[in-house]
Amino acid sequence: MLVMKKIFLLGGVLLIAGASCQKASFLDTKSTGSLNTEVTFADSTNTMDFLAGLYIDNAYNFNIASGHNLDDLSKEADEAEGRYPALGNFDKVFTSGTFANAYFGRFATNWTNFYNNIRNANIFLANVDKAPLSEAKKKRVKAEARFIRTLHYFFLTRSFGGVPLLGDRVYDLADAPTEKRATYEECVNYMISELDAIAPQLPPNYTGDDYGRITKGAALALKSRILLFAASPLYNGGSTAVDPELIKVTAYPTFDKNRWEKARLAAKAVMDLGIYTLNIDNSNAPTSQWSGSSTGKGYGFYNLFLTRVNNEFILPRPLPPGKQTEVVSNPKTRGGANFYFYPTQELVDMFPTINGKPISTDVKSPTNSSGYDEANPYANRDPRMSATIVYNQSMMFLNSTKALAPVNTYVGAPQDGIVAISSNTATITGYYNRKLTSEETAVTGGSNIQRSLPIIRYAEILLNYAEATNEMGNSAEAMQTLVPLRLRAGINAGTNGMYGLPVNPSVDDARKIIQNERAIELAFEQHRIWDMRRWKIGDLIDGKFLHGMRITKTGSKYTYERVEVRTRYFKPIYYYFPIPKDDVTISGGKLLQNPGYDGVPIKP
Repeated sequence: MLVMKKIFLLGGVLLIAGASCQKASFLDTKSTGSLNTEVTFADSTNTMDFLAGLYIDNAYNFNIASGHNLDDLSKEADEAEGRYPALGNFDKVFTSGTFANAYFGRFATNWTNFYNNIRNANIFLANVDKAPLSEAKKKRVKAEARFIRTLHYFFLTRSFGGVPLLGDRVYDLADAPTEKRATYEECVNYMISELDAIAPQLPPNYTGDDYGRITKGAALALKSRILLFAASPLYNGGSTAVDPELIKVTAYPTFDKNRWEKARLAAKAVMDLGIYTLNIDNSNAPTSQWSGSSTGKGYGFYNLFLTRVNNEFILPRPLPPGKQTEVVSNPKTRGGANFYFYPTQELVDMFPTINGKPISTDVKSPTNSSGYDEANPYANRDPRMSATIVYNQSMMFLNSTKALAPVNTYVGAPQDGIVAISSNTATITGYYNRKLTSEETAVTGGSNIQRSLPIIRYAEILLNYAEATNEMGNSAEAMQTLVPLRLRAGINAGTNGMYGLPVNPSVDDARKIIQNERAIELAFEQHRIWDMRRWKIGDLIDGKFLHGMRITKTGSKYTYERVEVRTRYFKPIYYYFPIPKDDVTISGGKLLQNPGYDGVPIKP
């Protein structure tokens, strides 16, 4: 493959990628210069530094520090809108379906990067036995490298379907492009066999400097994620290809309900470890620490993303103390300059009322004072909304006063007010992102935050279990699985203790509830675009406008108007991304292109 020529070798010298490191963490690599393999693996410190370098891209998709991260696909789904209006920007190329060079170039770069990471993992595995490490440590670090290799194969299959499987081979510059794509089933079987093999070799947890390393729970959790994808409509007999060979490459050729049972059991295996718990705290947190609820409800959800160590993180990416996410998300009045994406009204509307009911049905009335009120739309809502969205009058730390103060997004509000979609100076939807950020600090002042990025967390496992359980026909148990998430969110329990959830809905109704719960619980954690693809629900937004909220202030009164922002394009071609054209050409027909690209037939 051409990708094998795009490797990290320069004159026989191996480049070890540097990390954004947490002091007193294994990610705090000491050697980020150029080292050849003989020097690297003759020294235990260099060997472990090389392994730390393999961890760098585990947080692929997450948008930190650089708001221009093109791998953040939030603004390609329905949860966000991109800042810049020019049609040449990648998100506009994607959402308008123009298929400019930027579209193909982005996924070609991803293809190359994923394979480079797999290659580096293979370099480590091929050389680590030379290192002066104990046999027990060698066994463990090999398992870590195999996990990282598997994670990048998952990134590949999630984007492209079946891909070439390289095993332990390390390709050199002179290697000919002879590989063909494995079937989707072969890829899944390979990834699961790797995770099953390494899980017993990994410890249940780490503390101190080693916190954030791969654990047994991480291996089982990645297995859960892979099998959930494999059971989902796109991959479980739902390929958009026409050619029989390409169907096998992009999905299982036929549907098998038992794949949902495998996904259910994989999620249950993580739950049965008894290690992970939701970060629950609804204990009347001080309003100086959490403005999202006057009684402290939902504080555990908000604070989860502002802690470096907690029992909900299954695979965390520790970050150094700083304001990485605040730099990306904060509005201007809070020192922000990037704010490259804005939440949509569609996402805001997904959050239920404080009673756990949809805003379309739980409406305020003389007998229902806590229902949804169009004239005051952000009151009496699921507290997760306040921990995810900055809306008009949201409270955030203001450096000039050293205290919390409201953010104003109404028309004409200085600096932060909504602007026309042709502008790039402030929000065009009426919202800014809050997720993963602290309301207690600004970019220009306040304390640094010690945090970890949640690459995999326990809430995802509960959602995986609920989805698979429902698809196996047990909607009642699926709803019970969501109850802890609703409790942690700070939603009212209700008289039946179901937090607004139905006791025994139909499978179809429960599916919609689970999909909505996943959208709001995991918002901006880089799940939504992939979930929409595996569920094959792109038609829900294809050709439709996404919306914002235009707020007008008259005196002390606000009026609210939903406004159209931009249309979304999401045709069947988006269910698989394009294999790099150069690689397809140089393979001599062995590397099949995905449906819809380069004239390859696609189901409508």
